[in-house]
Amino acid sequence: MSTEGNPDQNVTRPRLDPDAREYIGAHLQAIFAEIEGQPIPDEQVDLLLALRRVERELGRKDT
Repeated sequence: MSTEGNPDQNVTRPRLDPDAREYIGAHLQAIFAEIEGQPIPDEQVDLLLALRRVERELGRKDT
């Protein structure tokens, strides 16, 4: 198999040991549990709506 067109395939990526993965996972879950259920700020809702409008416009141009 050739990796000529994709240099990322030649890179050895570091791996986390299971203990490190568990530690990081537990902390991420704790952080997200704190913010779960909180309302999305209006600025972010506006951004999401603007992105959706752009998606729709691009979709109309394609057809």
